Amino acid sequence: MKYALVLVNITGLGVKTFSYLIPEEMKQVIQIGQPVLVPFGKRGLVNAFIVGFSDYLPGEFTPKKINKILDTNPLFSLKYLKLLEWVANYYCTDLVTVINMAIPAKFIEMSSKVSKAVEFVSKTGATKRQTEILEALERAGKSPLNKFLKENKTTLPTVKKMAEAGFLRITDEEVYRNPLNIFKDVKVEPLYELSPEQDRVYNEISAKLRSQKPLLLHGITASGKTEVYFKLIKDVIDSGKNVLFLAPEIALASQLVKRLAKKFGIDDVAIWHSSISEGEKYDVWKRLYNNDVKILAGVRSAVFAPLNNIGLIIVDEEHESAYKQSNPAPRYDAKTIAQRLAQFHQAPIILGSATPDISSYYYASNNNNLFELKKRFNNQPPARTKVINMQEYGHAAYKGMISKPLQTEITKTLEEKHQVILLMNRRGFSTSTQCKACGYVIECPDCSIPMIWHNTDKVLKCHYCNKILPFPDTCPNCGSDALRNSGAGTQKIELLIKELYPDARVERIDSDILVRKNAHIELLNKFLAREIDILIGTQMIAKGLDNPNVTLVGVLNADAGFSLPDFRASERGFQLLTQVAGRAGRGADAGEVIFQTYNPSYYAFESAKEQNYDLFYNKEIKLRQEYDYPPFSQIIRLIISSENNYRAEKSAMEIGMRFAQLTEKQGVSEYLELLGPSACVIEKISNKYRFQILIKNKLSGKGHKFVSSFLSKIIMPKDIKLSVDVDPLDIL
Repeated sequence: MKYALVLVNITGLGVKTFSYLIPEEMKQVIQIGQPVLVPFGKRGLVNAFIVGFSDYLPGEFTPKKINKILDTNPLFSLKYLKLLEWVANYYCTDLVTVINMAIPAKFIEMSSKVSKAVEFVSKTGATKRQTEILEALERAGKSPLNKFLKENKTTLPTVKKMAEAGFLRITDEEVYRNPLNIFKDVKVEPLYELSPEQDRVYNEISAKLRSQKPLLLHGITASGKTEVYFKLIKDVIDSGKNVLFLAPEIALASQLVKRLAKKFGIDDVAIWHSSISEGEKYDVWKRLYNNDVKILAGVRSAVFAPLNNIGLIIVDEEHESAYKQSNPAPRYDAKTIAQRLAQFHQAPIILGSATPDISSYYYASNNNNLFELKKRFNNQPPARTKVINMQEYGHAAYKGMISKPLQTEITKTLEEKHQVILLMNRRGFSTSTQCKACGYVIECPDCSIPMIWHNTDKVLKCHYCNKILPFPDTCPNCGSDALRNSGAGTQKIELLIKELYPDARVERIDSDILVRKNAHIELLNKFLAREIDILIGTQMIAKGLDNPNVTLVGVLNADAGFSLPDFRASERGFQLLTQVAGRAGRGADAGEVIFQTYNPSYYAFESAKEQNYDLFYNKEIKLRQEYDYPPFSQIIRLIISSENNYRAEKSAMEIGMRFAQLTEKQGVSEYLELLGPSACVIEKISNKYRFQILIKNKLSGKGHKFVSSFLSKIIMPKDIKLSVDVDPLDIL
């Protein structure tokens, strides 16, 4: 090949691809995935990645030559690039956007610094020992820092001096601190012996591992799904292959890594999520590419890490919305990509949940790939559940929020030296600020939603665009001083609980307090160590917490989410209630769960109260079929937005009309149903007016290709933005 297609990241231009001439001396060594230096106009030499080759140029121009290969070791393979191409096609976006999201641009800079350090050593005649250390440091991702120092007979001060002298790509603190150091005192333990029911499911799954379709492990909370996973992981590792294990959130991934380290040792385990530094990611990336990792655990972005030789993929808590990236593009679902990745590697994929996604359960049951654990691991019965009607008990509730029955149970639990979890699925202090004189509600000036009062910071915040405003002295509408906060979030509940139980040790866990690295791990470790009596949190405490001393779970706003105008609202509400109820009574003592609600007769409450997934599924699947919602169709959502409301609406109408005409002409309008255009439920976000078009695709892959082809021909004016969301998380 004469030319290489390279990916560059240029300030002002963003990430784009360009063609360069391959010098003769590079033709035998150049590979896809290598970082290179290329000339780029007045900017001189810039960092880039090789992403393809060709014998022709896309246009008439004189190509420049690649200046230098920075690292002969590629950061990704051709197979990896093909996966990214599939992602781009499926989610109706371009390959450059996908590559930019999957491979941090910082990696190019790091490869450049490694090359410069090696060049510096060769030119300055560094000592042989320094050269050896430097070369070893390039491979340091293969083992934790302490082990590296011992093997290379060097010290941390020496490493620091080399970093200061420019030998290392960035400081040792950022790069060479092993992310598993927080678990450095963990000793490897043997796997637990499976119960008869776990062993039955393990054998059933083992017999179906050659299936090309996802296997679903539906196990009630505390049934011991993780132990089944671990037995399957051991089989895969013993066979010489590797495992990708996905969890929906950082807190769960961190807990998972600790458990994996205890069973398989930290040398064979790596972690991947947004809270580890770019340097740590870089080292893990190279370890993965070099096949030095047997088990990779992480959140949704881990599906793009270059793990080789995959023999099994596990997606735990597969129903969780955190697997879907809503913004920015590509708006991918890690669960969908994991299924495609499994096909690429001809490996099985196991989805696990106590409350499976409706579509996952439907497909698994129809494909005979459904496996169920219906008993808790310790044979403890599910926690007793009470539904408190706040229409009856609300008037006597503390500050209208904490009912007398819940107060009684909290007191009893604390007296018995047990622990309490309280779920309030709204962060902040209050959910709206309203003038009692004129009724005006303070909304975000850039979004059509109320501002949320955060008492800790003494500011109003928008949870969509993150805008912050001071609390006004008077009503912006009428000038009255009758502004009052209403509603409640986790901050307010924390304050009320501390007022009611001043001697209790109370902590709050939500995204507002998780700004410090590993803060979530420290909080959860304190809770497990019984240094916290009452833990208050949002939905992040509803799953993964395995604390046998928790005997009471209270849900303060059990109605939240059920009334949203979204076809998944009932499913999400049921899942949340069932999952959080499963945190109680996981040890020897019986558990108690209390749901506070203003609508106790709603069918999802009855199903959640009984911890009965089948009861909920049978009701919900009929509604989905009646209205042609997933799994009976695929939803493709188009959002047209602009700072000009009229322009956005006009563009949405034109796109909708053109699509309707095309489907009528092709005779597929019955199978590609068009809903809209209409204003989004949240009409304005970040000062952009929003209109949406929903397409119900009932033609599977053919329908998806039809829609993709239609969208590829649309050219939008500069002031109008078209966003495409395949399999959207919501339709708000």
